[in-house]
Amino acid sequence: MLVYLVKPKSIIFKMNKHCIFTICAKNYIGLAQALEKSVMQYNDDVDFYIVVSDEFDTGLEPAVTDNVLIAKDILGIEDGLWTNMAFKYNLTEFATCIKPFSIEYFFNKDYETVCYMDPDTYLFSDFSYIHNKLSKYLVVTAPHITIPDYPYSGDLPDRSFLFNGISNLGFGGFKNSPKTLNLIKWWEDRLKRLCFGEMLWAVCTDQKWTDFFPAFLENDECFFSNNLGLNVAPWNYFERKIIKEDDTYYVISRTGESNRKDKLVFCHFAGYNYKELSSGVVNNKNRMRISNLKEYNDVIPLIDEYVKFICNNRELFNKFLNLPYTYAAFDNGIKIDKLHRRLYNGINMNFNYKQNPFISSGKDSFFMLLKSKDLICNKTYKEKIDDISQMDNNLSQKLKYIYKVLRIFYKLIGYKRYVLFLQFIRRLSLYDNNTYLLGKKYENYILK
Repeated sequence: MLVYLVKPKSIIFKMNKHCIFTICAKNYIGLAQALEKSVMQYNDDVDFYIVVSDEFDTGLEPAVTDNVLIAKDILGIEDGLWTNMAFKYNLTEFATCIKPFSIEYFFNKDYETVCYMDPDTYLFSDFSYIHNKLSKYLVVTAPHITIPDYPYSGDLPDRSFLFNGISNLGFGGFKNSPKTLNLIKWWEDRLKRLCFGEMLWAVCTDQKWTDFFPAFLENDECFFSNNLGLNVAPWNYFERKIIKEDDTYYVISRTGESNRKDKLVFCHFAGYNYKELSSGVVNNKNRMRISNLKEYNDVIPLIDEYVKFICNNRELFNKFLNLPYTYAAFDNGIKIDKLHRRLYNGINMNFNYKQNPFISSGKDSFFMLLKSKDLICNKTYKEKIDDISQMDNNLSQKLKYIYKVLRIFYKLIGYKRYVLFLQFIRRLSLYDNNTYLLGKKYENYILK
C-alpha cells in the first residue's frame, strides 16, 4: 500500500446550519461535484462536502475545491483499524463503513443537521421538506418501498428488500443531538466489523443496521418517510409514477394503492454506467442488475435531464474518472480479489492476524502466504472472477455441467450424506470460512 505524505489542507467551514455530504472514491469526485451543482441549484442555506474514501498519489494530486475532504485526513480513525477496513471491505463496503464516522465529524463542526446523499443522486427541488422533518425528528430515512403492493408487481424480487433492509441509505438525515451521536457511535461500532454485502450474514453494508433505529429511538424521534418524492430509484419505479405540472415534477402512486401526491425532491440513479452516461448513452439493461426492468415512459424525462446534466458537466466528470482506487491492489500492484479480502477477514477474526495485509514483501506477509498456496491469480480475466449473475451469458451452460457432477456425487454418497453435504457447503460458501486454504495453521473447527 502506498504511503501518503501529503499535508492535510486547512478546511474552512462556511457554517450554514445545514450540511449535506456525499462519499466516493476519488474517481467519482466529478460525479459528486455534479450532485453538488444540483444541490446548490435549489438550496442556498446548506454547506456541501465531498468525503473521498481513498487518497491521491503523492505528487499527482489534481486541483480540487476546498470542500473535497480526504477521509483518512479528517476522520481520526486509528491506522490499524483503517488498514483493516480498507483491505477486508471492497470499494462500496468501505465507502459505506465510514459514513457514520463522517456524520460524527460534521456533528463536531456544530452543524444542526447533517444529511448524507449517494453521489449518483440528483435533486429536482429543495430540501425544505427534509429540514422541516429534522426540526421535529432526530433521524429521517427513505424506505426502499412505501406502498403495500399485492400481488407484487415490482421488477426487483421482493425478497431482496429483506436483505437490503427497510431504508435505502443512499439518503439519510440526522439532527445533531447527544442521543443521535450515541446512535451514530453504535452504528460505527457495528460497521467496524460487519459492513459486508453478505446475504448469508443478512448484512447489506451499512444500511441493514439502520433497521434497528426505531428500536433505539422514541416514536417522535425516528421518521421513516413515505413521501414518494424522496429517493425515486429503479427498485421503486413500479410503485411511483412521475407527472409534471407547471414545470414541476410530482410523484403519485402507480399502483393506485395510495392517494399521495408529493413533490419530487431527488432521484437515485443507481446502477447506471456513468462513463456511458457522460457520452449520452443510457443502457437500460444493466440498471441495478435487473435484467427484466420494465420501461417506464414517465421516468424517461428524469433520466434525460440527468444525462443532459452529466453530459454538460462531462469535463468535470472525466477529470477524475480514470484515477485508480487506492485500496484495489497490494503495494506491488497486483489486484486484490474478493477471496483475498475475506480470507484476510477470516484469519483476522479467528486467528488474531495483525500484519498489514497490503504489504507484499517478506516471507511472512499475507501476500506471500496467498502466493505460496497458489491463491494469487496472475492472469488477466475479461470477466470478474468474483461475480456471477443472471446476466452471465454462459451461466446456463456452467450450471448444466455442475448439475451433472452433483447428480453423480449424489448417487455415490446417498440421500443422508448429501443433505449433510448441503449444510456443510453452505458454511463454506462464506469466503471467510475457507481459511484452511492457507494451511493447517488456519483450519477453523468452530461453527460461527
